[in-house]
Amino acid sequence: MDAVMRRYGIDVPDPQLACTPVDSAEGRAYLGAMAAAANYARANRQLLADAARRAFLQLTGSGLDLLYDVSHNLAKLETHPHDGARALLCVHRKGATRVLPLGHADLPDALRRFGQPVFVPGTMGTASYVMTRSTGNRAFDSCCHGAGRVWSRHHAHRETSARQLRHELAGAGVAVRPASWRSVIEAAPEAYKDVDAVVRASEHNDLGRLVARLVPLGVLKG
Repeated sequence: MDAVMRRYGIDVPDPQLACTPVDSAEGRAYLGAMAAAANYARANRQLLADAARRAFLQLTGSGLDLLYDVSHNLAKLETHPHDGARALLCVHRKGATRVLPLGHADLPDALRRFGQPVFVPGTMGTASYVMTRSTGNRAFDSCCHGAGRVWSRHHAHRETSARQLRHELAGAGVAVRPASWRSVIEAAPEAYKDVDAVVRASEHNDLGRLVARLVPLGVLKG
């Protein structure tokens, strides 16, 4: 991507902001690959949810209803106010998700009078949150989607071990039965920012409005 940006004369302050014109060959290829990945992820979530519903029904005799399914880390072509007019923009939400306002035409009828919900997951050992859009959102209808990492996945393996993490989670009343501890270590609570502080900052900056604080009872990590 560095070579592509040089060819188009694009300079960014951080290499993680790498980009290319949307209507370029590279931009079209990126959007096509992203759409394929998004379709795969949606199908995968449906299969995981179905497996969870079947297990829950077998163990409890009760069903589970889907409340909401949300995608994140996607670029979408949307119309937003920009420089005093409505403009078609490519909004790339990295580590963020869309949060549409009350009454938006793209919302289903059941959500139109509430606004689009946002899930802000914490970790296996911390709270998670449900938010909705604030009235003053100036971030192109975007809000945070999780606390965000403090440690990279590689760094997490250097800082903790399976034994240490198992002991820590057990002390918090969390039972973990993974097929492999490798992915669990990468998601250790210490690897993420303080989700409570992230939600407070989101409210303070009019990105979202707090609806509910949730505590983990069980975790299904796919």
